[in-house]
Amino acid sequence: MSARKVARQFFDHMQAADVDEILCMVTPDAAVSLVPLQVHGSMVAEGAAYLYELARSFPDLVIRLRRLFVTTDSTAVAEITIEGTQADAFLGAANLEKHVDLDQAWMLEVTPDDRISAVTAYWDSNQLYRRLGVKRLDKITITAR
Repeated sequence: MSARKVARQFFDHMQAADVDEILCMVTPDAAVSLVPLQVHGSMVAEGAAYLYELARSFPDLVIRLRRLFVTTDSTAVAEITIEGTQADAFLGAANLEKHVDLDQAWMLEVTPDDRISAVTAYWDSNQLYRRLGVKRLDKITITAR
């Protein structure tokens, strides 16, 4: 399999909210950097927590893979758009049932044996919170259930 196929499979699993399958694709020591959240750590811990929250908060999640290329060192770089309607609190923002569409850039480092050893993601947090209906970024809160 090529790094391109691994990346496509990763985003297919992401859209299907199949975090367990994504975790089967990564090396045990795979790193994650969710740059806008300032989260840097283990893909099986911090990365999985983010993906589970994304899947729970957006059960109708659609991942549009807009552009994908692979560097000579097997790093897949993808431009994606995530779309969905919020159904639960997400990243501290209360559920206002807002529709979100957000452009993102992801980099996946793929090993010669087709495993993912590192994931780095970028997006505009201000745009995300505006789409979620957050009025003040200094007061992002989850309301009581």
